[in-house]
Order: sequence, then structure tokens, then C-alpha cells
Amino acid sequence: MAKTISFVQVNFSQGPRELNAYFLPYSAGVVLAYALQRNTDWKLNEFVWRRDPLDATAQRLCQNDLVGFSVYVWNREYSYQLARRIKQLNPACQIVMGGPEPAISDPEVFVKHPYIDVLVKLEGELTFEQILANHGRSLESVPGLVVNSNGRAIDTGDTERISELDELPSPYLTGMFDQLLRDYPDVVWNGTLETNRGCPYQCTFCDWGSLTYNKVKKFGLERVFAELEWMGQHCGFVTITDANFGMFVERDNAIITKLIEVQSRWGRIKNFSMTWAKNQKNEVVDIVHRLVNESPTASSGLTVSVQSMDETVLDIIKRKNLDQHKIEEIFSLCDRYSIPVYTELILGLPGETEQSWRENFWQLFRAGNHTGVVVLHAQLLENAEMNLSQRKFYKLDAVPIYDYMSGTYDNGEVDESVDVVVGTRDIPRARMLDLMTWNAFIQTFHVNGLTSYIARFLAQQGTDYPVFYDQLWQRLNQDPWWKQKFAETKSLYETWITQGRIDSHVGRIAVPGWNLHNKLTITVHAENHIDRTYDIISDFVKDLVPEHADQLVEFQRCSLIEHHKMLNYPEQKSFDWDFWGYIVEGTKLDRSATYTFTTHEDPNMTLSTFLENFWFGRKRNFGKARIARVV
Repeated sequence: MAKTISFVQVNFSQGPRELNAYFLPYSAGVVLAYALQRNTDWKLNEFVWRRDPLDATAQRLCQNDLVGFSVYVWNREYSYQLARRIKQLNPACQIVMGGPEPAISDPEVFVKHPYIDVLVKLEGELTFEQILANHGRSLESVPGLVVNSNGRAIDTGDTERISELDELPSPYLTGMFDQLLRDYPDVVWNGTLETNRGCPYQCTFCDWGSLTYNKVKKFGLERVFAELEWMGQHCGFVTITDANFGMFVERDNAIITKLIEVQSRWGRIKNFSMTWAKNQKNEVVDIVHRLVNESPTASSGLTVSVQSMDETVLDIIKRKNLDQHKIEEIFSLCDRYSIPVYTELILGLPGETEQSWRENFWQLFRAGNHTGVVVLHAQLLENAEMNLSQRKFYKLDAVPIYDYMSGTYDNGEVDESVDVVVGTRDIPRARMLDLMTWNAFIQTFHVNGLTSYIARFLAQQGTDYPVFYDQLWQRLNQDPWWKQKFAETKSLYETWITQGRIDSHVGRIAVPGWNLHNKLTITVHAENHIDRTYDIISDFVKDLVPEHADQLVEFQRCSLIEHHKMLNYPEQKSFDWDFWGYIVEGTKLDRSATYTFTTHEDPNMTLSTFLENFWFGRKRNFGKARIARVV
């Protein structure tokens, strides 16, 4: 009689909840596809892929001989509680956990979690196959595990890394998910595409680089193309999980060609995402340019990873950015080709100071990124070096935050949390609160487009970004409405870092912690406060450049998309000065120019969808018009 196995890899829903979009459980699928092919006396019972009720799920799963769990921060507590209940119902059911989250280096891990029988370290396919092959026998001779021996953690050493990835059967092409698709036809699935595996970097904040610092190995292109073809027929979204997509320019260009092809042929894939190579070449911009111009859906543009611009911080976190000249070249190309560019800064990294934090923004603005600078908060991930060996020395003050991850409105019975850094040796909590509020100000006015072209114009006129935004901050705090909104923002952040969550809404739009830096933008649109805000901006700019102020503010406002004006695009406007040429291309200012302002967004989207897209559409430069000079 066949032994039965079920596998748990739950996630939150993706995007606005009305999409009903979920990730296919790829990690579980690829592990099982390999293991079941070699252990034919085992049979897959079911995948658990969303946060179903614990008791009913445990009642079903406890009938299995083994239940596997792929565990990360977004499903850790759910997985632990489900595993505990399964073990209570059937002590003979073997519980096996893997993934980045289980504390594989903690000697007390099975004292804290006695219901876990085995932990799988690093890559899971070869090791999990051996767990099935040796079921009912001691696993202490199987490398790549941490085994529970009456509460004592037995580390069996590391297994060899998989040398030939194509030895792993594809869960898509072998039918691993076919039943799932038949059972849930109403779900919009997000397919995970793994074209290579490994990361050559070892950033201390990351449990990917810290634990898998190694040579990158590739899946064969024939397999990658076949998986893309499958996703084109069955998935609404595709997530490419390579740590550095674009590292292999010729190969990755071919993958993008195939992606565009299956998007066009099947018409199902609404969007896609990838993590772009950290050490970028100009050819990567060419790949993104193709996506922007050839993909039938809106492209998420190019991510240029920095995390910090400060050399001291970068040394501490073992990271090396592109040199400043190269960053400027990449940003300039993106600006010229209207390619959305996206850069993440992480607040709370060891060694960062208040001064260096603000300087991060000024350096990025001077380098040419004005549309996609997004603030993340440093997280202490279980197996990352920053948590294991840097936390104490740099006094990283972290608290559990329950609404930091996108989709946490679907928590269900069990709250998930991530330890977020809210103070450091160099930025104590009180000062961190001030920076969080200031971040929301910069996000609203520069990154989300209320004053970005104005600030860029004035920078070329000699008023540098820190001077402009310091004066604008002071001016806005003289306005009762904006002063109140800044105070509310700080109060919400204070609640967030003390209680771990906030209950905040703009109308019927919930604004959780992960989106709080966009709340001012959402509010100014939702409450129709844009006219009043531009009155303040106009008066402010007239004091700085009286000759150009009126038309400069008008140009800026034309670049900002407002919901009630979306049906008016494309829009054409003429100006006495060539603001676009002067700001973007470095041409002369004193000539007239006519521009067309357009948007690729759906002009019929609801106001709620429009407001939510300041987060969900951030990587495609949502909220700003595309500008072209009329010849």
C-alpha cells in the first residue's frame, strides 16, 4: 500500500484582494517532483497553498505518513501551529520542515518546536528524496539535515550541492499542479520561474546571500522555455526568482523574448516581476527597454539595487554597489527611454546615520532616479548574518511587526510577523520616528511626483535638493492641513512600532504598515487636496524662480496623473520654455516646446484601484504621465 504525503507552502494573496491571486507552491512542487519520481511507493495527497482553517486542515493532513512544510516569514506561525496540531492528532505522522526560516543553527530548536521531526538545510531536493527513501529508519546518516533525537538537535552535516539542475524534473511539465488547477479554476495563479540558482553575493541582511553564497548554476533553456509556455496557458502572473536576472545577457534576452511571445500568444499573463542583476551592464537596460516597448502588459521597469549609498554601511553589510558614474549612466538611459526605474533603500541598516540616510536620497536624485526610490525597513531574518552576528554589536532594536508583508489582511487565525529594526546604535527610536515621517514627505512630493520636476529644474539652477526640500518642509508645516497630516503620520508610525500594526484607512482603503509611506499621497488624491497643495507650491516656487514659476508648476502638474482626469489622456500642452529638454536632456531652456502627456494605465479603473496602485504599481512608475516632445 502506497505511503501518502502532503506538502504545505502557504502564502498571502497577491495584489488587491479582488484579484484572488496566489502563488503556485513551486518550492514544494520541485522538491516533490524529484522525490516522488524516485520513490514510487509514495503518493501525493494534497498541497496546502493558502491559509485554510487550521483545525479542518490538520484533520485532513494528519492521515498522511509525512507532511512537508516550506517555511518562510509569511507562513512561519501558520506552519508551526498546523504542524503542532497534526502531531497532536497523529504522533506517527512525520513532520519535515525546510526553507529559509527554520532555525537550523539553534541547538534548542526542538525544545522550542518538539513537534518537528526533521529540518532540511539549504537545497531540499536530494535530501528530501532520501527522507522518503529512509522513512521509518534513522536519518542521522543522511547529510543535509537537523534531526530531532528526543529533543536534541543532531546536525548531519551538509549535503553536496546539486550539480546538474536539469536532473530535477519540472513540477509544471510533469503535471504536479494539474489537479490544483482543475480544483480551483477561479484562482489567478502566479507561476514561479527559476532559470538559475545561487547568488554570488553575501549581503548580511539577506538569508539568501548569507546562506547560499556560491556559484550560479543554470537550468537548460529548453526547460525554461517549456515552463514559460505552460505558464502562458495557466498563469496570470510570472515571478522570475533568479537572484540576479540579467547577469547572463544573451541568455536572459532570449528568456525575455520567450516571455513576450507567450504573453502575446495566450493573453493570460497580466504582469511579471524579477530581481535584476546587481552589477548591471547597459545591455540590461536594453532588455528592459524591450519589455517596456514589446510586452503587451505594463512593465515593472528596472530595479537598480543599492540599499544604501554610504560606503561605511555597504562595508558592514558586505555589499558593493555600482560606482556613481555607472549608476548615473543607467538612470540617464532609463530617463531618456521612459523606462520605470526602481531603487530600494533600507532604513535601519547597521552604520547608517540620520545624515547618511538623507544623503542617500540626494545622491540618488543627483544620479537621476526621481521616480522609483522606495523605503524598506531592515528585517532581522532568522538565518541572516545581520541577525546572527551583527545584531548585538550594532544595537539593532527590533520589534515584531504584523502588517509589514503585503497581503496580511488574509492572516486568518494566525498572525504572521517579521522582526523590523526600529532603532540602532546610530539612530535611536525617537530619531527613527522622525526619519519615517520625513520619508513619507519625500515619497509624496518627489518620488510620487508632486514636485520632482520642479526640484530637478531648481537643482540645475543652483538650488540643490536638500535646500529645496528643507525649505518646502518648513513651508508645508506652516499650512494647517499639511501640518496635521505630518503629525498624524508620525503618530501612526509610533503606534506601528509599539503595537506592531496600525488600523489606518483612507476612505475604504486600508493602509497597513508596509504602505504607510504612501498614505500621504493616497490622502491628497482621495481628499481632492491637490489644488490647494499646488497653490502652496506655486507661491513657494515664485520666491525662488519668479520668471518661470507659473509654467514650471503647470508642467509639473501635467506630469501628475489624477484619477478624474484619466479619460483626458493623451493630453497636449505648449510652454514658452523647453522644461523637458532642459531637465532631462540638458538642452537649452529658452525655446518653446509642446509635449504630449500619456498613460498606459486603464483609464476606467476605479478610484480604489487607482489609490491602491501607488503601492502595487510602484515598480512601473504609477501615477506619473509619460512625456514626449511633439516634433
